[in-house]
Amino acid sequence: MFEFIFSAANVPFGVALAIVFFIALLEGVGALFGAGLSQFVDSMLPEMDFDLDIAGPEIESPGIFVQFLSWLRFGQVPFIILLIVILTLFGLIGFALQGFVAETFGAPLPAWIAAPLAGVASLPLIRGCAGFLNRIMPRDETDAISRTELVGHHGVITLGRAEPGSPAQARIKDALGNSHYVMVEPYEGEHALEQGDQITLLRQDETRFVAMKNQTEN
Repeated sequence: MFEFIFSAANVPFGVALAIVFFIALLEGVGALFGAGLSQFVDSMLPEMDFDLDIAGPEIESPGIFVQFLSWLRFGQVPFIILLIVILTLFGLIGFALQGFVAETFGAPLPAWIAAPLAGVASLPLIRGCAGFLNRIMPRDETDAISRTELVGHHGVITLGRAEPGSPAQARIKDALGNSHYVMVEPYEGEHALEQGDQITLLRQDETRFVAMKNQTEN
């Protein structure tokens, strides 16, 4: 059994499931410090809207890659959740495929053949699972308001040291009391922002925010 699991033919599938375990471990450790991995990764990604219902002859149709991401429901569920679904299904289907082939023909397929087959076979299940999760999952806290509406809100530096060109992670509370994890840099001319500093967001620059330390602090 272990010889089959750790054989060279099954390396892609074993690695995929190992990554899932590692992500779960990081998510658990991050939660202990009030900064979940999924929220951190989502804060690093630009907001994407793959609305394919585009009308008008003057607008080009979206590319194949964008259509593929939309079909996989990218953006409808948190990125980390979708990644876990992809890796888990790829790994499980890969092992099932190799087990069937080994049982039938006496030996598993080479990894370079089995991996693409498992990847293609997993796509419909990935789409189905992502759609199911999108329906049953509570809306992410960051859906309460747009990220651009966070400007002017207060928060705290939770991870790292923010300097110009080197952002740190901050937790911001919106008007509803929901937490948003964003990357921030100090305002021009301000000192570096240290972990634990109370801050106010001044503006958004692409995927990160500019912030200043609250004046009430010494």
